[in-house]
Amino acid sequence: MNGDVLLQNIINIFIISIILEASIMAVFSMSALKNFESTRPMEATRDAIIIIVSFLLCYKVDMLRVFLGTGMKIPNIIDIIISSLVMARMTNFIRTVMSRFKGED
Repeated sequence: MNGDVLLQNIINIFIISIILEASIMAVFSMSALKNFESTRPMEATRDAIIIIVSFLLCYKVDMLRVFLGTGMKIPNIIDIIISSLVMARMTNFIRTVMSRFKGED
């Protein structure tokens, strides 16, 4: 297994997840959406959008796959699913870090 390629693929996914979180945060921070009282449906919608966009990005862009070029023999669809879940988790991690910087809970 080529560890350097694996690390580079994870860094690529991390950079894209920062951009993905910034774009999703921009959509959900619009003043029209801030007036909703219940936050649970908004969080579920945000998570669903992140998972769908992550899957589509990993499906279309070969560079965003975790195991591509590492020498591991993994079926293509499983690599796409794992990559999209890693990207979604990194996006949620970035959201948590950004909310702590803002002072939100």
